[in-house]
Amino acid sequence: MTSSSSDAGAKVALVRPPILKMTRSLSSFGVILPIGIAYVAAVLRREGHRIQVLDAPGLALDTFRPQPSPIGALELNGLNPEEIVERIDPDTEIVGITHMFLHEWPMVREIAERARARFPGATIVLGGENATAYRRWIFEQTDAVDYCVLGEGELTMAELLRRIRTGEPIAGMQGIASRDPARPVGQEELSPRQADVDSFPRPAWDLFPVEDYMKVADTFGVHRGRSMPMLATRGCPYQCTFCSSPDMWTTRYVARDAGDVVDEMATYVRRYGVENINFCDLTAFVKREWALDFVTRLKEANLDIAWQLPAGTRSEALDHDVLALAYETGCRNITYAPESGSADQLGRIKKKVKIPRLEESLRTAHKVGVVTRINLIIGHPHETARDLWQSYLFLLRVALSGCRDASVMIFAPYPGSADFEELLVAGKIDMTPQYHYAALVRSGLSSVTYNRDFGTRALFAIQYFFLISFYALAYLSRPWRFVDLLRSVVTGQETSNLDTLVRVKIKRRVGDRVKRLFGSTPTVTVAESA
Repeated sequence: MTSSSSDAGAKVALVRPPILKMTRSLSSFGVILPIGIAYVAAVLRREGHRIQVLDAPGLALDTFRPQPSPIGALELNGLNPEEIVERIDPDTEIVGITHMFLHEWPMVREIAERARARFPGATIVLGGENATAYRRWIFEQTDAVDYCVLGEGELTMAELLRRIRTGEPIAGMQGIASRDPARPVGQEELSPRQADVDSFPRPAWDLFPVEDYMKVADTFGVHRGRSMPMLATRGCPYQCTFCSSPDMWTTRYVARDAGDVVDEMATYVRRYGVENINFCDLTAFVKREWALDFVTRLKEANLDIAWQLPAGTRSEALDHDVLALAYETGCRNITYAPESGSADQLGRIKKKVKIPRLEESLRTAHKVGVVTRINLIIGHPHETARDLWQSYLFLLRVALSGCRDASVMIFAPYPGSADFEELLVAGKIDMTPQYHYAALVRSGLSSVTYNRDFGTRALFAIQYFFLISFYALAYLSRPWRFVDLLRSVVTGQETSNLDTLVRVKIKRRVGDRVKRLFGSTPTVTVAESA
């Protein structure tokens, strides 16, 4: 239920920190609607709590400002920590902060400490990927945080609030990390996974400035109009060593009812005039039967909408039948995430990908009209020159076979991943303030390498050589793509991730020049539940 009286449930402020990025980075942390905190808001509201959402980027989408850091000047998009805390309702009892990425931690810590100073009696809770993986250091580095919710957190957060309200003991509660001396940090159990994912209420988008987001071009997938993020599945059944997913979600993979997914898409078309859906799943299409059921139901719904898989998926379920029907129902972009073209390296990182099968899926996708992208990681601690050569040849092959985009990122060890734990035990990770920004600088600007054979400058050169080779071959073998790119810049109608990158760079340059000439004053509003 949704509360409407002041004594029904707790007064909860849910905070999303601002976006922090390097303007020169090849990776993009663009602004999109935050689906995780929207799910948390929906569940807590259903339990009768009064929810205030403070979406720092969404409340100041046009605000960009320099942000000092140990690695140099970064760029902050949205409200800053001081502005966020100033807008928290004075009656707030619970402050929940979503903490997804390591590079957010300095800002999240500042928000928590400012909130603690202003609301000394409030309970401050962190949740999300990095709150789960980095909890040991969170409690070491600040006294402002009371609890971290571990793993899939909506129901755990609701249970935590119930116990706080009733005075029931929290010590020993599953899915919660705290300063409980009886249970050292790091030995807690994750939140129980929810098997019936269809029982979750849909994201509480009415608490967010959705229309303002719609005015900002999509930077998560390829910009294909008014876009919404969605989840069709939760979790990932694989155990890639570079990924923190097993530490966050375990290896349990649960798919929603395909019909309910299509119904949610139809709802967004009616309510918000959505033209494109970005599926943010960790691994969207694992089971062919589910994928075929989904695209069949989507065809029956006849929504006339684009959809894409920009976060990366696997190829096993994407055969000709699925891909052809996917394109017919509006699928226009798919990102494949093999991470390496070397069978030996794939074995080391536990990436269960068969390169020939993936290449076949890529060729099929190109034939039916789907634009594809490949993700690679270079510089893994155990990667050899032979592995890199095989990845390079793989990249050339997929460029010739029709793949249109590539992302080549330099390895950075994420807390919660098996690679992180191995490097930490070996004493190769220095937990300095610079380390927080590892994900932002993995585009080649990092001063740290974890590979035994290649230094940072070498990896930087390899990264650009891979990308230049890929795009040169992909475009020279199909010269009309240059015309498509020019048309995209002129019309804003994008087809590929390269189109998006060029558009973003041009827009920022023009925007910076306009701001220098005329200045700008963003309009700020706060979305709150009834």
